[in-house]
Amino acid sequence: MQIQYQLHGLDHHAVTERLIEQHLKQLDQIIPISTALVVLEHQPNASPPFCASVEMAVPGPDIHAAARDHTLEATVLKMIRRLEDQVAARKHQQELRLKRRQHPRAGPNQSSH
Repeated sequence: MQIQYQLHGLDHHAVTERLIEQHLKQLDQIIPISTALVVLEHQPNASPPFCASVEMAVPGPDIHAAARDHTLEATVLKMIRRLEDQVAARKHQQELRLKRRQHPRAGPNQSSH
């Protein structure tokens, strides 16, 4: 997995990047991530001033998440939570599709004998 960071209005935040990287590695074990583009922004004239977004290239449709809050840490944690929710929902949908394929329902013309 390749992770790219774009920082706007921020100094280098290695601690935040390590936190994001740890969570992306955990998600990569659930759904393979080929690339992730993480954008962290500080917009002092906006309220809330911190914005974070990520775009992950994964099998199927890409996954996007964004968040905004008053601290960088809170913003990043919101973004990560939204990513985790999307990955979990996609994994759940995949499991449901597999179950349907393994146990097809009897059609109206089929008997259950």
